[in-house]
Amino acid sequence: MKIALAQMHVVPMELEKNLQTMLRMIDDAKQQHADVVVFPELCISGYLLSDQWLNRQFCQDLMQYNERLLEASRGITLIYGNICEIPSNEAGGFHPNKDGRSRLYNAAYVMHDGAYAKRPESTEFILPEGIHPKALLPNYRFFDDQRYFFSLVDVAQDFAVPVHTLAQPFVIPTAGGDVKIGVEVCEDLWCKDYRIQGESVNVSKYLIQNGAEMLVNISASPWTFHKNDARDRRLQFLKAEIEQADLQFVPFYYTNNVGAQNNGKNIITFDGDTSAYNHNGQLAANSAKPFRQTLLLVDHEAIHDMRVGRSETDKIAQKYQAIVTGLRHIPELLGWQEDPKFVIGLSGGVDSALVACLLKLAFGAENVWTVNMPTQYNSSKTKDAAAWISKKLGVRHIVVPIQTLVEEQMSVFAQLDASCESPDWMRKLSDENIQAKIRGTSILSNIAGRYGRMFTNNGNKVEIALGYATLYGDVGGVIAPIGDLTKAEVFDMVRYLNRQVFKDEVIPESLLPDDQFRFTEEAIAPSAELRDAQIDPMKFGYHCQLLEACTSFQKVTAEDVMGWYLQGCLAKKLNMDEALIPRWGIDDPGTFMQDLEWFYDGIRKSVFKRIQSPPIVLTSPSAYGFDIRESQLPNYQGEKYQQLKQQVLAMQQYSEQA
Repeated sequence: MKIALAQMHVVPMELEKNLQTMLRMIDDAKQQHADVVVFPELCISGYLLSDQWLNRQFCQDLMQYNERLLEASRGITLIYGNICEIPSNEAGGFHPNKDGRSRLYNAAYVMHDGAYAKRPESTEFILPEGIHPKALLPNYRFFDDQRYFFSLVDVAQDFAVPVHTLAQPFVIPTAGGDVKIGVEVCEDLWCKDYRIQGESVNVSKYLIQNGAEMLVNISASPWTFHKNDARDRRLQFLKAEIEQADLQFVPFYYTNNVGAQNNGKNIITFDGDTSAYNHNGQLAANSAKPFRQTLLLVDHEAIHDMRVGRSETDKIAQKYQAIVTGLRHIPELLGWQEDPKFVIGLSGGVDSALVACLLKLAFGAENVWTVNMPTQYNSSKTKDAAAWISKKLGVRHIVVPIQTLVEEQMSVFAQLDASCESPDWMRKLSDENIQAKIRGTSILSNIAGRYGRMFTNNGNKVEIALGYATLYGDVGGVIAPIGDLTKAEVFDMVRYLNRQVFKDEVIPESLLPDDQFRFTEEAIAPSAELRDAQIDPMKFGYHCQLLEACTSFQKVTAEDVMGWYLQGCLAKKLNMDEALIPRWGIDDPGTFMQDLEWFYDGIRKSVFKRIQSPPIVLTSPSAYGFDIRESQLPNYQGEKYQQLKQQVLAMQQYSEQA
């Protein structure tokens, strides 16, 4: 028996396009004599559709595609993901969704030779023929399945039956006799932390208990670094639990989609990693083509002896691929057939330089303009760097001096200042921000509107976190390509592009620091260039790792950081070079405490900017946008915080312990 795993590029809301992709891949599978072809979760519609799932007509339209796929299943077994809507007057009476609407399943469909597949145990009085609902609905990060769908666990509770009785395999006729295939959907693989009566809701175990001879998991599982290793570990967890129940593990086939989808505030990429695992839960076959559509054929009879290793590029290389994939999603997001055109505010600094390179690589030089908008504070170094980068990329470079516009606006406010009171520091800050607002609102947004282009937000994750950006100035645009990269990662990605992608110094080395984030006198240190001798206030490297910790999935608090400082393990816990501690002066407890409060307070105070920011391409396990959900709240410091603070301030000096 041959299994064809379709690692499919799913385009959200392009139902007909996705169907045609499926039909082509089904034909390909048939030509290669596959017995079973497996597609990803919600592959007709896309997965991240937000409240589009509440559009009943859309759901009914989706259901109609099942009939066309039923016809395509002639001569083959077809497994794929789609919604299943159960009107409230069916399913044995009034059984609505939890919101009172018609019941909606995120389901796997199983068809064979033009008919819906059957189960050995009849569950049709509860579940429709040929469909298996997702059992576990994720409700964390940007996942909202519980908002829209009814789960297999919910069904079991509704009908007062044990959930394991509903996890029945499908009986599939083959040339060698009937085969029982257990089918599950995405999160059902990640069952370790879902519990009923103290035990994990292990759908794989239930299916094997009920006679499954092989397992199929259809997924829409987003990319994050080391996600593949995490899946491998989950397979070993499943195997261990199954063997503890005196059962034998069976071959496990995993199909995931590629491409990018979005939730309005994040663009989320899918790398595929479509795989097959043998009887020992070991990786037996893998697509080995991340982010690319492909059909993986596996000989089921030979899988017991199959074993492959993993080959994975480093983190920065993968993040680069994820960002470019996310950018290329923009035409799909808009329903365009042609590539979008961009205009980038190119300051001559490293962030905008990286964005320009990424857009050129994603869409070509012909679709990218760069604009340098100097005032009296912009150095010849940054202006020359902007021109250098644009020339190397082969993009059109425009210089629009804005000093005259700044002076005209300043004269207006000088008259207002005569009759309106404000603190001196506030006026100075406003004077600086006028420059940023002219660049973003008056120049870039108008170039974009006038010449049919989009403009970008060039902020990195540290700037976005601390609010080191001007609302209606550099906080604007249609997308933030590097908004989930720390400054340290920005430097690393620039080095990667120069050395591995361009194999040329496209971005000047003068924009890069040494390994302690120091800049020589000839180099160009990060600066907003809104006043004389301005330097970015962040402690690069240290603040980067601190931000990664406090925005991680299991978030680190200020109390945690103070505890590490008291224990002498700050560098170890933050996974950074301990030489950065004296480099930034935080071996002095007073400086450390002052900086820590500035850092956390800056994040809290900047929520209002982030909720008005453009979508961020997700590259970390926890990104600003909709991954991290924030409210505007007052500061809170509990008793433990105050106790730890006093202990830190009582220290003489910090020393990292071996």
